[in-house]
Amino acid sequence: MLSQQKADGELLTLLKRVFALVILSLVLSYLAFNYFDSVNKVGKQSMQVEHNRLLNVLGVIRSQWLIQGKPDRLQLDWRSDLTDSVETISYVSMAAGGWPIPDETTVAGCRALVEELLGVSYAQQVVTKFNFNTGVCRYIGISGGSISYQIGSGRVIFLTDFE
Repeated sequence: MLSQQKADGELLTLLKRVFALVILSLVLSYLAFNYFDSVNKVGKQSMQVEHNRLLNVLGVIRSQWLIQGKPDRLQLDWRSDLTDSVETISYVSMAAGGWPIPDETTVAGCRALVEELLGVSYAQQVVTKFNFNTGVCRYIGISGGSISYQIGSGRVIFLTDFE
């Protein structure tokens, strides 16, 4: 009878451990899903920040274009206070309405345009697409959000799949 009680005790101990592991697994799964969901939301907010940055850059470029007498090609002068005397000077083609347009209407042209406007580091973080029928450059972030730039009108649209 003693060995039966000992076996029952061991079985109860084993069941308690299995139950504790199942509960721990459920809690960790719940936390992991919430963590990865919040990572996606942060990534989408990052795309929203880049959207706002693009709008600001386009406003500055339009102002420079107007000040310089509406040239066909505008010299962009991006200077950084963080680096000593390093300046990046580039040119971008301008539409008659005052918004930048890619030099070629291809994916490569759209990628080059976003590199000029937002920097190479941003261009490497997104997938660039171009729709020839609509004339839209689309920059899709890893998290699923996207920024569409209509080269015919200069319109910028931010899309996301937030619930």
